[in-house]
Amino acid sequence: MFALFLAFLFFPNPISIAIALIGANLPDFDHDIKKINLYKMEIIGLLFFIILYIAKLPYFIGIILCILPIIFYYSNHRGFTHSLLGIIILSILIFCVVVMAVNILSPFLNSFDLMNMGNGIFPFNLLAMSLIVIILAVLTLNKKIIAPFLLLFLLGMLFLPEGFLRFLLPFYNDIYRYIYSIVFLNYLNNVYFDYLQFIFNYKYYMIAIFIFLPLFLGFFSHLILDALTPAGIKLFAPFSSKKFHKKFALLSLVLISILFFTILAILNWNLIFA
Repeated sequence: MFALFLAFLFFPNPISIAIALIGANLPDFDHDIKKINLYKMEIIGLLFFIILYIAKLPYFIGIILCILPIIFYYSNHRGFTHSLLGIIILSILIFCVVVMAVNILSPFLNSFDLMNMGNGIFPFNLLAMSLIVIILAVLTLNKKIIAPFLLLFLLGMLFLPEGFLRFLLPFYNDIYRYIYSIVFLNYLNNVYFDYLQFIFNYKYYMIAIFIFLPLFLGFFSHLILDALTPAGIKLFAPFSSKKFHKKFALLSLVLISILFFTILAILNWNLIFA
């Protein structure tokens, strides 16, 4: 619930809220009771790798899905996956999976456009992202909350404002090209010039804002709650075993509150002087 509250404050749209909730549930995959989920994820990753490799599609998704359970398996409970470095790495990996999966699914859905959905306000890349969110939810969330999660998520997507649909997702092909080329060092002509354009293009930042940041916020909300427990968290693992407790949690809440009111003030200022 804490992750949902934070996500709603900063990212009031169903995709970002759902991704934040998924991120909030992932750190505890390092617990022994979650080992069966890790085995399932490893098998799914191997299947994706084989299928995508045979189909001559980007198989890096399968590699990441195989790496993720390994990270959780070898991390002690409240160890690396409950550290600042850990949640950054996990957020980046899952972000890459989402972006690449959208670009693989969108053309596939386009080829089966029997109801002309892609010509309306619900584009294929958004439909692809919805399917990816659902798959991640089934793999990561507690079985008791999957049904209400899916119901609320689908209702949220159906009533999502049209402006959001047209603004959020036209740039996935470009960001995917850079992720894939950087990962495999498969640089294109004039890649450095293109990369500078990529860095300074605010539209790419918007993709990170709606996907990567909610995911990271979900992870971070989990750390805050665990810091309030007597066991605490090893925030800088594996470099330091020092545990952080209530002071870190309270400081984090203060900083999040300051950030929220700062963003709110900037938005109001822009509305007044626009």
